[in-house]
Amino acid sequence: MKRKAFLTLLLVLPLSLSTWAQTDTLPEGMSKDIRTPEGLRALVERKDPRFVIVDVRSPEEYAAGHIPTAINIPGGVTADMKDPPAKDKYIVVYCLGGRKSPAAGEKMLADGYQHVFVWGGILGWPYAREVSPS
Repeated sequence: MKRKAFLTLLLVLPLSLSTWAQTDTLPEGMSKDIRTPEGLRALVERKDPRFVIVDVRSPEEYAAGHIPTAINIPGGVTADMKDPPAKDKYIVVYCLGGRKSPAAGEKMLADGYQHVFVWGGILGWPYAREVSPS
């Protein structure tokens, strides 16, 4: 029984630590309204031009279904992009399950983006997804 509890702890601990280490460099208090799926959906519906929602998954994953208005920047690397978002935009980053988006957010910060919020993963998005034409 002790072994089972220990193994459960080993599985749960990294998930909880990743939540604590979430990147949030948005101006004070701005992220509190978009932390939940409902909050992010409200942002999408408002079409606030200050925000750019970034899907950091592969182009194929993005095309199969993404959060409406999101743009695709695989891995958060903007170097090869023809028209990357302006560096002063508020960037909201997500991936599939929330494990790769923190690293992508850190890459974007290193690339000069000042305002980055790691939202998590699209698996936490309970609403309709946009599909890109093939």
